[in-house]
Amino acid sequence: LSEVTAVQLAATPTTLNEGTTRQVVATATLDDATTAALLGSELNWSVLSGPISSIDSSGLATVANVYQDTAATVQGSYSGVNGTLGLTIVNVGTDDLGIYASDGIPDTWQAQHFGTNNPLGLATADASGTGQNNLLKYIAGLNPVDPASRLLTDVGGGGSSHTITINPRLSDRTYTVQFSNDLSVNGWQDLTGATIQDNGQIRTVTDPDGTSTRKFYRVQVSYP
Repeated sequence: LSEVTAVQLAATPTTLNEGTTRQVVATATLDDATTAALLGSELNWSVLSGPISSIDSSGLATVANVYQDTAATVQGSYSGVNGTLGLTIVNVGTDDLGIYASDGIPDTWQAQHFGTNNPLGLATADASGTGQNNLLKYIAGLNPVDPASRLLTDVGGGGSSHTITINPRLSDRTYTVQFSNDLSVNGWQDLTGATIQDNGQIRTVTDPDGTSTRKFYRVQVSYP
């Protein structure tokens, strides 16, 4: 009887997109230097590392979503001999990772600050206790784990004009000042006729109409 000396695993190709599947096949090398193809069901399959959700009894590997291209390794065992295969999982989506999926924030930003699948990284969470959630912090370009990193706005002045200050003001964000006379849902309008002055990361918007008896302001930030 011939004995198995090695098990080789293969997949074509070994690079696959996140959230897809790939069939892994196996070949045994015998002690007489001959080879024999193995049925997937003849091996015991396992995941050694990486974002492989599962590998079934036939050798079909199902991969999870990732936030960056990630290596993975599967193993197939036959007659006490192990074979391994490295796979590369390619990130193709920007907002599809675990509990972070479809929340308006790129997975890379959340993984950078919170790791993967951390409830503190959810769009609605406020890990630093600033009263501003992660979605706002991402859009405003803030550090979500620094309590001192906040978007600050203020209204000042009087008489013939009002000033609205925004801090920080980043060059790759768009800031729109709106006003309302009654705070109704449909009562907000973009502020026109204002002057804008930037001093470093502080923007000052001056509304020349300071004579209204009631005027409310808000700032909308968009990115990109």
